[in-house]
Amino acid sequence: MLRMRCANDNHGRAVVTVRFCCTCGAVVNGAIRAKGCSELGHARMRRDRIVYCFDCGERVARAATGR
Repeated sequence: MLRMRCANDNHGRAVVTVRFCCTCGAVVNGAIRAKGCSELGHARMRRDRIVYCFDCGERVARAATGR
């Protein structure tokens, strides 16, 4: 069964320098060890509109509140 991949280019690159896809959270390079992250680092990713941390795979984007 084929799994659909997201539109992020890391899924198709020959050399990927991050462990997780920042768009869908899937592992794109399993050879890289997951890193521990800080809330400050995740806050920077949120400002850059990144949904998933590319180091630890945690969802960093907040859900829309409708305000």
